[in-house]
Amino acid sequence: MTSQVMKIATDWWIFGATLGAGLLTTIATIAAVYYTNKWTSERYEKDKIYQNKKNNLVIIKPVLRFCSFSKIIDEMITYNMRERILVVSSEKDGFDFYDDDNKLYSLTHRIFCIKNEAQHQIHSVKIDINSRITTESNATIDDNYSNFIKLLRSNEEIILRAHSTEQRNKLWEELEKNRQVELWFSCSINYLTNADEQVCYQYEAKIQNIPGQRTENGVSNNAKISIIKDEYKILDNVTLNINEKPSVFRNIQDNILIDRVSYTHKKIGEAQAQGLMSQIIPPFGNHVNQNNTSSDKSKADETENKVES
Repeated sequence: MTSQVMKIATDWWIFGATLGAGLLTTIATIAAVYYTNKWTSERYEKDKIYQNKKNNLVIIKPVLRFCSFSKIIDEMITYNMRERILVVSSEKDGFDFYDDDNKLYSLTHRIFCIKNEAQHQIHSVKIDINSRITTESNATIDDNYSNFIKLLRSNEEIILRAHSTEQRNKLWEELEKNRQVELWFSCSINYLTNADEQVCYQYEAKIQNIPGQRTENGVSNNAKISIIKDEYKILDNVTLNINEKPSVFRNIQDNILIDRVSYTHKKIGEAQAQGLMSQIIPPFGNHVNQNNTSSDKSKADETENKVES
């Protein structure tokens, strides 16, 4: 009887242990599946967010130019550019340099171009400008201002001057007196991508304007340009105020009031005519010189004969 009781007890213990082990295995399996699914889901979401940011990332690479705004208008017509090109200015200066046709076509400026060459648009573009003119006598003129543009679509461009009107006038005044002038220019650009990611681009340059030989248009463009900073970074947190009031601007496309096709054909015709004349004039000129030389020689011989007779 005792042996039977012990046998029954052992059987129940084995049964309980087996059942307990099965339950523990089931619980462990369920927990493993749950946490694996959770980890996979979280990783998928992170990868999705990362891929979204990567796909919508836009890196701006600004360009520093030296020209008049009429040259830019000429390029837009010649190359049939249709996208907006926005000219911005400080509230202090306004747009006298652009709205006055004489200044638009005659004044030359250091121009800073910010173009969105990506396929995605960016928005809430905030531009902070700091510039300084320093003369040989250590006189300085500082200027700083900010602009805010709501939207910059693909292939659209923002243009601003790297100096104020006062700085520009002082620069050319010093160059006319054969004095060297240094222009220090710093620009910080913050903007948001379609993935609500803020990018900060920083550009800094030092331009030594050196007096030199004047051109036919009276412009001396001797300059040593040193790029001090040219970098971007993606910020962890968005600091831009997307509800900021947009700046006043001028769209250069509004200045194009002529037929682009006929204008382009005219330009091509002028270029072809200039090339043709450059090939014809030198031989023609030599021919004229040879004729003049022969004529002068005959006159000299005639004079000599008269003297001998």
